[in-house]
Amino acid sequence: MAEATEPVLDTSRMLFLDARNRKFVDKTSPVTARYRDARNTLWGIFLISAFFGAVMSTAVSTHTIDSQLVKSGKVTTGVIERKVQDSRICRVTYGFSVPPTYERETNIAYELCPTLAEGQAVQVLYDPQQPLHSNLKASVEKPLYRVWPAVIGFLIVLATIPAQISKIRNQRRLITDGQVICASIVSRDIENGLLKIRHQFRAPDGRTITAQSKALLRRSSWSYDSQFFPDKPDSAAVLFLSDGEFYLL
Repeated sequence: MAEATEPVLDTSRMLFLDARNRKFVDKTSPVTARYRDARNTLWGIFLISAFFGAVMSTAVSTHTIDSQLVKSGKVTTGVIERKVQDSRICRVTYGFSVPPTYERETNIAYELCPTLAEGQAVQVLYDPQQPLHSNLKASVEKPLYRVWPAVIGFLIVLATIPAQISKIRNQRRLITDGQVICASIVSRDIENGLLKIRHQFRAPDGRTITAQSKALLRRSSWSYDSQFFPDKPDSAAVLFLSDGEFYLL
């Protein structure tokens, strides 16, 4: 990565919109804060997509079995043998006799929990060929995992992946092909938790560019210590690739 040599990049006198970028300018980190955030966001999207994928798979599987029970299953009377309820789940164990007697444990939609109690008689749908393939009739009518919300959520998460990959590539290109240029601070202001900096720098072709950048104050290297203002810092660093591709570090 090429780097401007004048003026000297003195990080002790620089104000960073993201304090983590000091390591990039000091060359103790190979990536900028934006690249690191974009990469972490992508990993987060992968984890979320895995979660939605698991929920979708469970929803589709449960829906398939329940649909078959509705189509060709039989109804019998069972009884709630155990019920476990906390802030996250509602799990019931029910038994029914075909004969022989079967017992099955299942999670149910949370709103069904108040309607069920231990010892209560319930209607059970079961497959005559494989009685263990069964479910509470009420749970079939109000499933724990709904298929379409799970599918839509999974597709929405997947749709964000290409854009995030593109963002990472753009940031990598800026790091690889761009250059760090020292900028002078024209003005700075704090408003609603944002640090706004108007800055000016000389582009490689000799033109002077003036721009304004803003970011969360808590992420910046701003100091309320009076010794630093208004005398310090008086400069900032810009990662520059072209007139349309640059930003204050």
